[in-house]
Amino acid sequence: MKTSSVARRATLVTTSVSFSLVILKLAVGLVSGSVAVLASAVDSLLDFIVSLFNAFAVRGSEKPSDENHNYGHGKIEGIAAMVEGLFILASAGFVLWRAILRLIHPTPLNAKGVDLAVAAMVVSMLASWVLVAYLNRAGKKSRSLVLEADALHYRTDVWSNGAVLLGMAVIRFTDWLAADALIAIGIGLYIAWAALPLIRKGLDMLLDHALPEELSAQILETAIGHSSLVNGMHELRTRRSGEINFVEFHLVFNEDIALGVAHRVADEIEARIRALEKSQWIINIHLDPVDDSNHDRRLEEVA
Repeated sequence: MKTSSVARRATLVTTSVSFSLVILKLAVGLVSGSVAVLASAVDSLLDFIVSLFNAFAVRGSEKPSDENHNYGHGKIEGIAAMVEGLFILASAGFVLWRAILRLIHPTPLNAKGVDLAVAAMVVSMLASWVLVAYLNRAGKKSRSLVLEADALHYRTDVWSNGAVLLGMAVIRFTDWLAADALIAIGIGLYIAWAALPLIRKGLDMLLDHALPEELSAQILETAIGHSSLVNGMHELRTRRSGEINFVEFHLVFNEDIALGVAHRVADEIEARIRALEKSQWIINIHLDPVDDSNHDRRLEEVA
């Protein structure tokens, strides 16, 4: 199955599950009166909105390059990851606000409502755990930043649902009402903390952050070590946009080498780079008859 279809199917599954959890938690939260359950319902609602947005983002990022977007649409994933991170931060703020109000003005919860909340949290926790495992597999297969983001915030759901479950158990057996608000505050802080790396990753993609150091080092080693005809390389630039790795650099040959020979060596190096990682690659290699790296550097300084 193509990686694009894997990502599309995963976003549809995520959207369906998140919508079901919204209905379940919202109904139980209203019946039980638990601010922690309602906060979890709001978090699931944001999950649903973001997952729906991600479904469109995945489809958009898979569009091929066109006359106005020569490098494709992969950065849509970066935008989606940043938007998702900001939504998660917003949900954390709402949870904290409601929890503090409940801590200041505690409200008794009825026993039947608490039992219903416990059952709902068990179902939600199991559903989130299965969804995280599914998204992790799909994310690794498709190399989609959007699916990685989805897996992250559903992983936070596993913990937050577990925290709500613990709070309901404490209230059920001890009648300590503050547990509801304290658990909700813990959920809010954890959600906010988890959103920051996601925002950073989306920002890195939008700002053309280089490929991981290990992969860049392998590219450098491959370019220099493949053939004795190569005298050096410089101007290595890398970035990732969606599922595509972009690489460009200059290869230095002897001045009297035949163009056909140099081109063949460059093609061989390109093939070896593509084999370094199962991904889509766009590689641009410039052939230099002499090492003009100092000249190129001076031109950049003047510019």
